[in-house]
Amino acid sequence: MSEDKELRLRRMKRIPLLLLLLMALLFAYTLHHPEPWAAWLHAFSEAGMVGALADWFAVVALFRHPLGIPIPHTAIIPNRKNDLGESLSHFVAENFLEPGVVRKKLQSVNLAEFVAAWLESEKGRRSVEDLVATVLRWGLGALHETRVRRFLSRLSSKQLADINLAPLLGNTIEWLVRGQRHQEILTQVLRYTIVVLHENQEVIRAKVQQESPWWVPGFVDDRIMKKMLERVETRLFEMTLDPDHGMRAQFNVWVQKLAHDLQHSSEHRRWGEDFKQQLLANDELQDYLYGLWRELARSIEEDIDKPESSIKKQVGDWLRNIAEELDNDPEMQAWVNTWLTEAITMVVARNSAQISSLISDTVRSWDGTDTSRRIELAIGRDLQFIRINGTLVGGLVGLVIHAIKLGV
Repeated sequence: MSEDKELRLRRMKRIPLLLLLLMALLFAYTLHHPEPWAAWLHAFSEAGMVGALADWFAVVALFRHPLGIPIPHTAIIPNRKNDLGESLSHFVAENFLEPGVVRKKLQSVNLAEFVAAWLESEKGRRSVEDLVATVLRWGLGALHETRVRRFLSRLSSKQLADINLAPLLGNTIEWLVRGQRHQEILTQVLRYTIVVLHENQEVIRAKVQQESPWWVPGFVDDRIMKKMLERVETRLFEMTLDPDHGMRAQFNVWVQKLAHDLQHSSEHRRWGEDFKQQLLANDELQDYLYGLWRELARSIEEDIDKPESSIKKQVGDWLRNIAEELDNDPEMQAWVNTWLTEAITMVVARNSAQISSLISDTVRSWDGTDTSRRIELAIGRDLQFIRINGTLVGGLVGLVIHAIKLGV
């Protein structure tokens, strides 16, 4: 791309140069011609050369010293690139990042409608799905790094060291009790226990026969086991179906007492602290947990790499639902637009200096000659029109001056 710009710039520079040579040839050809028409052409070429040389000097002086001579106030861009970068940075901050300008622009656009339409499109949805997959893949890959794992291990150990597990667990249990969630959990546990007992009767029977004295007949063991299981299952069924069962009330009292003791008992606090220290010192447990995480990460990575990834499909369905709901809810669109406008305006207002400083910092890091070359490649072709216009306008001015002289 840079080579193409240089080629186009060189070609464009030839046009004003050829015009200057043409003026020089006309000036030389008409220098000693006595004919009246030659005087007009001579005046035109003479003023055209002056205009061409003056504008050549002005254009070249922006980027380098003309003819390599260090004339004052030339090579402006290489010598003052830092000042120019600062001025451009301030200009952008004052005219493009000013909160009023940003807010007015954002208010003129229905951002929510645009986002909804983009998410509903195949391209938009695929872009977000690929972005989520890339972020997940990067995050999972980073967690495989030994240094990242060690850093997170140190960080989690420090965070865990500041936590007292007993009050935390007590507050959690108290939260469960307030919403009667502990009874819901108990119900699920009872149901699961019934299923486990029913499916493992043979295992229990074999264990009973193994522990029973040799002189007790097997049918006696079977009868005892059958009665015992029937009574246990009956009691569990009763507790499952009756929310006012007495044992549920006892469980409720026990849970409330446990929550209180965990929060206020010094003995339970010591237990929580001891348990926490055991967790921090248990390298085998941390290795085991990391192994579980690694298996989960591997399964996620394998799913992401599949053409029909379930994770990508779930993200796509979620985005589609959001887009459809947002597209059909003007009130929500208005709220989203207001929120985005205020949020973006606030971010820009607080960080306009840092955002605009990217320009000045970038320009400051460039070499002076390289900066001059970059700018010349960007606007140099347009500047050649100044030289062309200078040549032609200079020639026309020469004709006017010659006409005035003849009139005098």
